[in-house]
Order: sequence, then structure tokens, then C-alpha cells
Amino acid sequence: MRTLVTGGTGFIGSHVVDLLLENGHSVRLLSRREAVPEHWNGRDVTVVLGDLREPGPVVDAMMGMDTVFHIGEVRSTTARNAALNVGLVERMVMALKPSGVKRLVFVSSISVAGIPLTMPATEDTPALQDLRDQYTEYKRKAEEVIRQAAGGVEYVIVRPGVVYGPGSRHLGGLIDAIRRFGPFGLPFIGAGTNLMPLIHVKDLARAVYLAGTVPGAANQTLNVTDGERRTWLGFFTAIAEAQHKRFRLVPVQPALVKFPAMFVGLFTGIFGQSLDLPAFVSYVSRDVHFDCGRAKSVLGWEPSYRDLREAMRDLAAWYAKRKG
Repeated sequence: MRTLVTGGTGFIGSHVVDLLLENGHSVRLLSRREAVPEHWNGRDVTVVLGDLREPGPVVDAMMGMDTVFHIGEVRSTTARNAALNVGLVERMVMALKPSGVKRLVFVSSISVAGIPLTMPATEDTPALQDLRDQYTEYKRKAEEVIRQAAGGVEYVIVRPGVVYGPGSRHLGGLIDAIRRFGPFGLPFIGAGTNLMPLIHVKDLARAVYLAGTVPGAANQTLNVTDGERRTWLGFFTAIAEAQHKRFRLVPVQPALVKFPAMFVGLFTGIFGQSLDLPAFVSYVSRDVHFDCGRAKSVLGWEPSYRDLREAMRDLAAWYAKRKG
């Protein structure tokens, strides 16, 4: 299978590329650097120069591909960047059939599902509250474009929860903050005992890979979380224990939230996106729990990373090695 991967050198995409190569597929990598990353030298990888801010080269790179994995994005920290992301998806969708592409896999976000009315929520559960920050709006609009305009070409929309694991550029600040301030108390909205959706990057990568290769996944929208009843307090505590630190959470009432910019940046960085404050407060102070049964049945997929403490030890060790 001939594949194009956007964001293929990034946190999620690099793991997807590894799986494609391990399973004998060829990879065309959209990148701003001409050289193939060193660990893929000698593999069936070619680089096409391009920038996601410029749709032309991206569309050109789609020509002759069987499957396109659209994982990369311009970081949506501004309304302009969010509009660039939507515009790119529109151009890519228009080019699917002329390029001969048979399937598009789009990595969206579980935040599009909002705060669900009932839990554990499925892909069909209505939202008790929609999130309207610019990142989620971009993902929502992109999903709509794909469903409405794919023109008979197969698509799969993957909605991951909060992604963690070695390689995340967003979690380093949180790990350092918990190491430094965790024993004294880290402020958080509420008691941190509400449920949150979590997925290890390698589990997500396998789901994305299967979304591009399993015939029965065509035209599906799939929630991808580990399905466990995780809490923010458990998440932070596991990070602290991996660094042999105590952790204390200082609850802040949602109605009184006036976090310093540093803490808002740390916690919104978990999502890899810039949420506005009301959306951030809503999302982390309410139970958010999703069933991943459809991904399991459609893809034949199961999450492997169920032991959060073990996974966090690996994550902390990776960051320590990187810093050292």
C-alpha cells in the first residue's frame, strides 16, 4: 500500500510511520526537511517537501497514493491557524478522487464529542455541553467537510483522548512542574477525582494504522481511549510517583478560577492545544468518559497500556534521558 503521512515526524505520526514500515507499506512523508529522518534511512520512505500552511504541495503529494493519513496540523493557537487547518482539509478532500486516493484517515479529537450526556459515552451519545474553543471548532468543521464532501472516497475519523507517552513535546512542562511543585501542592480545578479520557501514544498509533488498513473501518468515526476509569488526580499522582515524588493537589473551585498563565499553559498543554479558559474549566472539572467498543469491534484493536504507573515510569525515564 502506498501511503502519504502528514505529521509523520511528530509525536503520533512517527509511531504510525513505524507501523506502516514494519508491515511492508511504502511511506511518502510530507516534511519541511528534505532528508529522511536517520532512523528510517534505508527504509521505504520518501520525503516530499511541503508545509501545511501551503495546501498546494500537500495536494500534489497525494497523487497516486492509496491511503492518506492526515495527522499533522498547524498548531491552532490562533483563529488564523485554525482557519488554515480547515482550509487545508477542504483542499485535500477535493483532491481525493482526482488523486486516486482510496481512503483518508483523519486524526480529530475526542473534544469534538464535548462533555457527554451519559457515560460511558459512545460515538452516538449527545453532548451535555459542546466545547467551542477554536481548536475543537477546527476539528468539528474538518469532520463535517470530510463526511459531506469525500465524494465516495472512504474515510475514517479517529477521535483520540488525551494522548501521553514518550515523545510528547507538551508533557515535559507538566512533568517538571509536578517534580518541583507537586510535594507542596499544585493548583487544579476541583478535587481532580472526575474522570478523564486517556490514551497511550502507541495504542493510538495502532488504532490509526488499523483505520487505514482494515476494510470494515470505512466511513466510521471512532473514539480511541483506553476505556479505563482514569482521573486527573490519578494521572498526576502517577507522574509524581514515577519521579519518586509526593504529590498534593490544591483544589480550586471552578467558579473562582483565576489561574496564573503558567498553570493554564501547563494543563492546556496536556491536550496539545490552546483551549480558552471557560472550555478548559468545563472539560477538566466534569466527568468525561468514553467507551471504545466500536474501535475494538471495527478494528480488532485493544489498548495495551493499562498499567498507568508503569507507563508513567517509562515516560519519566524518557524525559530524564532527553534532558540529560
